[in-house]
Amino acid sequence: MKLKFISYFVLILWPYFFLFPFVLKILEPGNDFELYYFVYKKYIFEFLKVGHLPFWSPTEMGGYSLVLNPLTQYFYPLSWFFYLISFLLGELTEYSFTIYTISALSIYNIGQYKLLRKFNIDYKIALLAVLITCEGLRLTELIKFPNALHAVAWYPWILLGITSAATKENFKKSFILIFIPLIMLMTAGYPYFIFYGFILFLIYFLFFLFEKNKKILIFNKNIKFNSNIKYFLSCSLPAFLSVIICSPWLIKISELMRYTRGRDNPDIFFTYLGSSNLIDQLGSWFYPPFSAADGWYYFGITISVLVIFFILSNLFLLKDQKKNKLVIILFIILILITYQFANPRESLIYEFIWNNVSIIQNFRFWERFTIILIPIYSIIIALSLINFNKYIYSYLPYNKNNASKFNKLFYLIIFFIFIIQFYFIFYSDYKSVFWDTWQLKRIEYIENILPKPISFLAGLYKNFIYPIFLLFFLLFYLILRSKNNNFLKVKQLVLIIIFLFSSFELFFLSNIQWAIPYGYYDKGYEKLNLSKNYNKHNENPLEDLNKAFDKKSVALDKSGAGIHQGNTYYRHNKSFNINYIGNWGMKYHTLLFDKYFDRKGKIKSNITTKKREEVFHFFAMDNEAKRIFFTDSNKYKSISDFVENSKINQDNVLIEKIFYNGDKIILKVNSMKNGWISFIDNWDPSWVAKLNKNEIKIEKVFNTYKSIKIEKGQSIIEMEYLPFRSAYKILNIIF
Repeated sequence: MKLKFISYFVLILWPYFFLFPFVLKILEPGNDFELYYFVYKKYIFEFLKVGHLPFWSPTEMGGYSLVLNPLTQYFYPLSWFFYLISFLLGELTEYSFTIYTISALSIYNIGQYKLLRKFNIDYKIALLAVLITCEGLRLTELIKFPNALHAVAWYPWILLGITSAATKENFKKSFILIFIPLIMLMTAGYPYFIFYGFILFLIYFLFFLFEKNKKILIFNKNIKFNSNIKYFLSCSLPAFLSVIICSPWLIKISELMRYTRGRDNPDIFFTYLGSSNLIDQLGSWFYPPFSAADGWYYFGITISVLVIFFILSNLFLLKDQKKNKLVIILFIILILITYQFANPRESLIYEFIWNNVSIIQNFRFWERFTIILIPIYSIIIALSLINFNKYIYSYLPYNKNNASKFNKLFYLIIFFIFIIQFYFIFYSDYKSVFWDTWQLKRIEYIENILPKPISFLAGLYKNFIYPIFLLFFLLFYLILRSKNNNFLKVKQLVLIIIFLFSSFELFFLSNIQWAIPYGYYDKGYEKLNLSKNYNKHNENPLEDLNKAFDKKSVALDKSGAGIHQGNTYYRHNKSFNINYIGNWGMKYHTLLFDKYFDRKGKIKSNITTKKREEVFHFFAMDNEAKRIFFTDSNKYKSISDFVENSKINQDNVLIEKIFYNGDKIILKVNSMKNGWISFIDNWDPSWVAKLNKNEIKIEKVFNTYKSIKIEKGQSIIEMEYLPFRSAYKILNIIF
């Protein structure tokens, strides 16, 4: 009992131990980790410290919803717990955010462990299987996407709830195990995995509709099962309620997507950009250096051998292994489904489904769909460990005549994998850009900072570590199967050694995926200084916003510094920022931006000198820049015409800012004529305006910025961002 209790501590703490280079600040997650996810957390936290809950971000991409941007994790309960802890500690740092991210692996471990135990798998086997799974490249790779890791962390919990619903256990238990994890999944802020997860849950749910499957998979004669009607209600009721609770947010995200560039009227070839292929799939199982980052499945060469041996031996050599065969069938079904979606270029049905199911048109990088295999793969690993342990000690139901068949199969598998690795190393022209560009740099860095014995092994990873480990495991197997073997009489010791094999092999790979030296940027390991830039800001971000508004501070200099694609150094600072990030930004704002600037941030050469000055003025890039304009109309062919008209009218109007906090603005306007007040901040359907306390429609200038028609005289203009107003109206109509 004590050992079972200790298991939970191991499950929680192991990710921090295994990923100690991140915990000890030797490395930090690279890629989008700091440049996107951390920035949002930091931005929200700074506002919370001064008592303001921001819904809209005026400091990125010409104005963008903060509360609806999935990257912010705005409604994720653990995100707010993280803010609370950070508030108590006094600061939110990249390091604390790293600890928060890794905590998702602990959540996954507990849920996956309980799922394995639900299948009546011994707790020692379950523990080892879960620890190996969380070490693998597929989960540790997600550290660069904290939201994604927190989303997938709830997969096994939901599967556990579905399994519990199939049995006559406490209804409250199964309800909670589905309801709460689904809330967590849908608010974790990674839409890909919400959609992918529901596909997994549906397949898993359908699998348990068959009475025979229930009895075989849950191998416990004392457990009674619900009827299919009760099973359906036990699953559908918490699922329905969780969707209803999250629907205002989900509805608004769907609405926002229509106004976001790259998410409307998509092209099927856009989804091919991140498509993997058969080579990637093989590489993910046997030789990671030749596989793509998002699609790989590697848990160590030892586990690869055991899993393949388990699948083939149960399908072709063993009889009466119903439980094993059912899990294998479920796994194969999922593999076939994921292969058709994760490899669009090679799929037989992808184009047909893409053309007829509109929801999938909003997703790219479909190789990420393979994430749904993780919980089932963990079950496969556990059963493989059981299978191998029995095989070593001749407990499997086979006679002496068939014994040689198992040995031959085992040797054949090792030989097959060795040939693949040999081919990849010496003969294949296929090269992984990801591995050559990123991973080798990380390995070289590891070599320089870790103790010599470890750094030496890191160097081996560049070329030969996989065949070396394969041969080492083969030697270990031959020792175990020797006739005069008095070695390792304790069965559990065999499993522990296999676990150490996998952990030692995966340590370098799992800790260097997209990682960068702590505090340094990838290219040349230059100093990042992102977090230090925050310290240069005023401690009150509300004051920063208003100073930028009142003093007309320069957002981006005329040289184009900081405007280039993907840059986030200038995001969420004191200044209004016109930049957008790749294919993520308000559609018409980005189209207008691209009309005058190239993607390196340089104003286009065909723009005349006079027009340049007016463009800089409009986009807050000169000393006279402003955010509010008064014009005779809101219909202009060019920015030059707009700015010129505003200059003509500058003596006809007096505009005073009464209040501004990013989400709301109040203006006092004295005008000598009728005209239009335009706020150079992106329009969104959830912005509401009042003119002299009467609600009016917000028009658009250049089809993207907010504009209101006013009459001669004094006016009080209020504009406020109310993101869930329309969503609740829809729900009221429905219910």
